[in-house]
Amino acid sequence: MRYELLNSIPDNTPLWDDITKRAKKNHATIMTLAPSPGLYGMVKDHSLPATNLIDHITGRAYHPGRYLFFDHAPVPEDTAIQMQEDGFISLVNNGESIGYMTIYANTHRAVKEIHYTNPDGTNDTIEEYTFDGSHYSNLIYYNNELQQIQFLNEAGAVVIRYFFFDGLINLITIEDPATQEVLRRYDTLDSFNQNELAMQLQPEDTVTISYLATELNALIKAPSRNVLHLSEPAIDETGAVRGNLLMILNDQIPYIHEVEMPASDYNELAMRNIPLTKAKIIDV
Repeated sequence: MRYELLNSIPDNTPLWDDITKRAKKNHATIMTLAPSPGLYGMVKDHSLPATNLIDHITGRAYHPGRYLFFDHAPVPEDTAIQMQEDGFISLVNNGESIGYMTIYANTHRAVKEIHYTNPDGTNDTIEEYTFDGSHYSNLIYYNNELQQIQFLNEAGAVVIRYFFFDGLINLITIEDPATQEVLRRYDTLDSFNQNELAMQLQPEDTVTISYLATELNALIKAPSRNVLHLSEPAIDETGAVRGNLLMILNDQIPYIHEVEMPASDYNELAMRNIPLTKAKIIDV
């Protein structure tokens, strides 16, 4: 299979337009790394297949045409869901505010998030819902600081947990949803992405990236054929060849096997005697 790998979708940008055009031309699937409960809403207008690393691990599937109407949200018993004139949706129980709700844009009031708050207005728990109305995750707070994110399967069982310390992820676990036995654990998000992505991809797959950051790091252990599509000039603002690009072309990053670039960048690099064995000229 062919994939266009992104950490998250850069919606409403020229780069996203370029990626969707290339994906259609190559019959590629959009693959994202970061949690993306609204992923299928972002790609449906482009008629593109999509997958997400979290969804792959939790076993989620997308159900077209399904959504959760705000008035049917699973809130505590006797909670009033009140939509204000400005579109703000408040949650009131026994006369007291217990939180609020957000909805997906350009939908018929489909639930996106349910925010439960403490009496002082600080965060208690946030429930995220997918574009098709399934309970996706729980964000758990203590003293208004994020402590844990739980990613659920479609049956509502926890499969992945992100644990936080001082605002940073310091542990990720993947669990058996039936027994809660920890199957795999990672100390960093990079390690999680690298190992889990490597298990998903096959040697016959081709993965194209447009960024030289999270996406590049995530492919370190991938068995696939990996391509960089140069989405910014090869030469940076200081007049130097971009660092990661230079390392790829010098084969110091061997797991990127090809770099697609316009003729102008190819010629500029050739003038500097940069190795171009991995380079491929493409039409812009």
